[in-house]
Amino acid sequence: MLEEITYSENSVLIQSSKSQDTDGHSREDMPPQWQPPPSPIARRLFIILCYIFVADSNLESFWKRISRDSSKGWKDYHAEYFDFLNRISTVQGLLLTTIAVFISTAAPLSILNYAADIPYACLSESLVFALFGLFLQLFVSAYLGPRYKRAKTLDELKEKRWMIFCHLFNLALPALFFNASLGWLLAAIVITGCMSQSLLTRILTIITVVALVLLEFLSFVILPPFRKFWAVSLWGVHHDRH
Repeated sequence: MLEEITYSENSVLIQSSKSQDTDGHSREDMPPQWQPPPSPIARRLFIILCYIFVADSNLESFWKRISRDSSKGWKDYHAEYFDFLNRISTVQGLLLTTIAVFISTAAPLSILNYAADIPYACLSESLVFALFGLFLQLFVSAYLGPRYKRAKTLDELKEKRWMIFCHLFNLALPALFFNASLGWLLAAIVITGCMSQSLLTRILTIITVVALVLLEFLSFVILPPFRKFWAVSLWGVHHDRH
């Protein structure tokens, strides 16, 4: 009985040591090219880009995520991204329909004339960004998607620091086009409200815009990730995590 217990304990120890070795070899060290540059200005710019693209002060957490289980982490990361892209495409289609309705129909009330020059120009810009956004989403998901998932792509991105940022920027472009389209649509609605012939409509529009901008500003200042971002971008203050 004692021998069986000893054997079981030894087997557990051997299995645990093997699993640790496997975990240790399943993740490589982060490429040295992905480290922050030595120059102070370049380092600050690097940290700002990291906060924009990966919501962190460096690429270490991003590397740990994509290097998990060899190339599996890289493929899982892009699988999640394309799932997110499909959801954006659905919302982008609804946004495009809303813009088309505003452009193709006359204003139902004379006090809200969104066919005026400035609101109509904003609606036109929103339509352009929405169309280009849908085209870009289709191009990324259908053409670039299979190429992005390859482990060979990650090997190429390891060579240069700017290449990984270009890759992340390409992934962020569909969302940027969507936000730009939505921003132009909101600008058209706000300008239409501010140009309204009704005093009550102008007052309500201004109060709503000021309240929303204030809430967004406070969220960017108070939340911990954005506090670090402003500290780095404005004053160059950065505390490395140990």
